[in-house]
Amino acid sequence: MKDMIITNLPKRLLLILLLVSSSIAMNACDRSNDTGKTEPSANQITAAHVVATTIVRMQSVRNQLTTSGTIEAGTKVRLYNEVSARIRYLPYHEGDGVAMHTTLIGLDDKVIQAELDKATAVRKQAKIDYDRLKKLQKQLASDEEIARASTAYDIAVADEQLNQNRLDKTIIKAPFDGVITERHYEPGDVVPMHSHIMTMIDPESLHVTIHLAEHWIHQIAVGDSVDIQIDALANSLHSGLISRIHPTIDADTRKGTVEIEFQPVPFGARAGQLARVHLKTRPSDRLVIPAHALHHDGKGAYVYVIDQDSTSLKTYVSKGAQYGNAIEIIDGIKKDDNIVTKGFNGLRHGKKVKVLNPDGSNVAESS
Repeated sequence: MKDMIITNLPKRLLLILLLVSSSIAMNACDRSNDTGKTEPSANQITAAHVVATTIVRMQSVRNQLTTSGTIEAGTKVRLYNEVSARIRYLPYHEGDGVAMHTTLIGLDDKVIQAELDKATAVRKQAKIDYDRLKKLQKQLASDEEIARASTAYDIAVADEQLNQNRLDKTIIKAPFDGVITERHYEPGDVVPMHSHIMTMIDPESLHVTIHLAEHWIHQIAVGDSVDIQIDALANSLHSGLISRIHPTIDADTRKGTVEIEFQPVPFGARAGQLARVHLKTRPSDRLVIPAHALHHDGKGAYVYVIDQDSTSLKTYVSKGAQYGNAIEIIDGIKKDDNIVTKGFNGLRHGKKVKVLNPDGSNVAESS
C-alpha cells in the first residue's frame, strides 16, 4: 500500500523528498565525526580594526593671510575759508602739485582792509588821548579818566588785531608739499564762512588700510613686515610695515583697522586704489591637530581618541583658527591625547582597535 502511494506522487515532489532525505543523512554523518569542538560562525571571525594615530601636542604656529584694502593718504587737509568773501584767486586744479607756503586761495579783502584801516586810526587816537591825560594827571585829569582812556586804548588795539587776523585769513597757503585732489569753487564765487573750497594730500604719505577679523588682531604687531600687491600696477610686490593698529573693534563687523606704511611708496600708487596685503601672524604656541583628523556631524566637530584599552572614543571638540594643514583645538581634548589620523572607515565610538603606530608617531595618510 505504501509503495503504491509513493509511485502515485508527482515526479517533482518525489525529487524534493529525495533531496531532503540526502541532506538529513549528510548532517547525521557530520555529527558522527564531531570531535567535541564547536566551529566559529562567519560573524565571529572579524579582523582587527587598524588605525594610525598621533599625539596631540602644543606647537608654535603662524598663519599666512591675504586681505584686500584701500590705499589712503596719511596726510590730507581740507581747506576752508574762515571769512565770508568773494574768491578772487584760485589758480590750481585737481592733480596740480604745489609747494609748501604756495598761495592756493585768495579772497576779496577790500572790505576787511577798510575795517582794518579804521581800527588802526581808532587805536592811534586812543593812544594820543591816553598819553595826553597821563601828562595832565597832577593838574586836571582824574585817575578815573586816565583809567577809561587806558581801557579805550586796549580795546582799540584788540580791534585792530582782530581785523588784521581777518585780513590774513583772506589768503590760504599750502601747509605742506602736496597735490590738489579736490576743487569745489571757481574764481568769482561768493563763499559763506567755513565752506570746503579745496583738498590736498601728501602723496608720499600713502598707506594701505585693511580690516582684520578680531581673532587675528592680537597675532600681529606694529613693525611686522608685509607684502603689498596693487592690482593697477601689475603683479609686482611692494614692501610695507604695519604702522598702526587701531585700539577698537567695529561692533558690527567684529573687525579691527590696521594701517600699513609703504617702504617706499611705489611709483604710480594713488589714493583710492585697491591693494592686496599678504601678511604672516606672529608665532604662538597652540594646541593643534592635523586637519584631516577632524570630522563633523550634526552635533559639531569631533575626533576619535584612543584610550589605554585601545578603544576609540568619539570626542566632540571646539575648534579655533586653521594654520595651513593644522587646526587649533580650544576645548574637548588635551595635550598628550592619542587621536586617530587614519583608518576612519567603519570606525565608531567604543570600538576596539589595533594601533598601527603604538608610540603615536604621525603616519602619512595615503590618498
